[in-house]
Amino acid sequence: MSTKKPAPSLKNKSAKVTELPDGPAGAHGLTARQLKILTAIKEAVDTNGYPPSMREIGTQAGLSSPASVKYQLEELEKKGFIRRDPTRGRALEVLLPGESENSAPVDKTKYIPLVGRIAAGGPILAEQQIEETFPLPESLVGSGELFMLKVVGESMIEAAICDG
Repeated sequence: MSTKKPAPSLKNKSAKVTELPDGPAGAHGLTARQLKILTAIKEAVDTNGYPPSMREIGTQAGLSSPASVKYQLEELEKKGFIRRDPTRGRALEVLLPGESENSAPVDKTKYIPLVGRIAAGGPILAEQQIEETFPLPESLVGSGELFMLKVVGESMIEAAICDG
């Protein structure tokens, strides 16, 4: 007498499907999800001046797993639509085919840390922690080891160095 196990049933399973498979690639070589990710990155850079986080990309593309976002970014990089710097977080550059021919050349971006405050008037204590990072074009700031300081006080206003 053979005992057969019943086929698994999905009726009482509490697992939820949070990510659906992506469709086939279109004429441009991108799946619908990859196109959403590329659009989300480009819009964030245009709006904020810096790329979105992995979590923000996932939210825009309907992906709940950071591993899924990472996989899609790797695929976009293989296809030549983005360039990433593995040594920096959020260092994504969108490379759209045909865009570079008609538009002005895109300048490399340097991420300059704001490391503290400096007194323009009376002395203040120096602070040495990175408060924020600003993306600036390399043609404006040059190359090398760079940092920014926030001016506190108004004694140098005649030299066009203002508070802030």
